[in-house]
Parts: sequence; C-alpha cells; structure tokens
Amino acid sequence: MKAQTNNHPVKTHPTIGACGLDCGLCPSYHRDTNRLPGCCGEASGTRMPGCGFITCCVKQRGLDTCGQCNEFEFCPRVMKHLEQAKHADSVLSYHPVAANFEFVRKNGIAKWSARENEKIAFLKILLADYNDGRSKTFYCLSVQLLPLDRLKPALAQAQKKVTAKMTPKEKTLLVREAFGGWRRRWGWS
Repeated sequence: MKAQTNNHPVKTHPTIGACGLDCGLCPSYHRDTNRLPGCCGEASGTRMPGCGFITCCVKQRGLDTCGQCNEFEFCPRVMKHLEQAKHADSVLSYHPVAANFEFVRKNGIAKWSARENEKIAFLKILLADYNDGRSKTFYCLSVQLLPLDRLKPALAQAQKKVTAKMTPKEKTLLVREAFGGWRRRWGWS
C-alpha cells in the first residue's frame, strides 16, 4: 500500500479492483476526459468514496483486493458479488471475478497484476491502432474475457490483411472479425 492522499489510500496496484475486476480493462479507464482512475488510484477518493469493497478491503485491511483476504470465503459482500457475477449480473466484465480471486489466492497479487498489465498493454495497442472510435467497449471486453494466447494470434492474422490504404473503420472490421471467431467459440457474441 502506498501513502494516502486526502485520507484515501493509494494502492500499489491501482488498476486491480478490490472487488476483483481489473479497472485497467474498463472503457472508463481509457477515456480521454473524465477518466476513472482505477480502484484507489490517484484522485480516486472523490470518485468512489462509498465503495464497500474499498472501505473493508483497502481502508480497513490494507489489501489491494478481496482475493488476498483470509476471510474472503466467509464475507457476505464477496459471496453476494460472486453470486451476482454468475447469475444475475448483466455486465459481462463481472464473469471472471471468481477466477481472478482464485488466481490471486494461488499466485499472489504481483503475478495477477503482471498478467493484467500485459492485457492492458495489448488493449492499448488495439485502442491506438485498430479503433474506429466505436470499438473501445468491444476491445475492453474481449481482452478481459478471452485469453491473450487466443487474441494475440487472432490480431496477428488480421494484421496480415491490413494495408496502408485502409481506413480505421476497415482495420477495425478486420480485427473485430478475427476476434469474433474466438468470441463465438467461447459462447458469447
């Protein structure tokens, strides 16, 4: 845990959400203006002052994520969160939360952060080079939900078809089609 700013802790891994999400894979994290800073990132105290996960996990226990907590399997807030992610949640990005917590428990926060930073770097390439201005959410979800060892070859295949004369929209279409095959194989479109 880093120092506090305005009585709000700043985490060592601010893109790692206390709730098990990776804020660095959220479209709101990649906005040009009014960008969300991540879970307890710089200036987050005014953006997420009432988050129960931050209050318990970060402020009271000094952890980066609930997956590090010895009591996480008995926590009503976490259990409700995991159950909603499985059944009731309409937000696809919550589906990997249980697997994220399990990865942290088995491998530690540093390894999860390194894995997520690799995903963020890949996402930044997609957003910089293959975004028609309307595909940010698609790319964020793809990188969050699909394995990089599937997405990287799909991007490489699409890159082989890119020409210098292509518009951003045409390049984006190639990548979306390449990713679409993997999305269908994993059961979501």
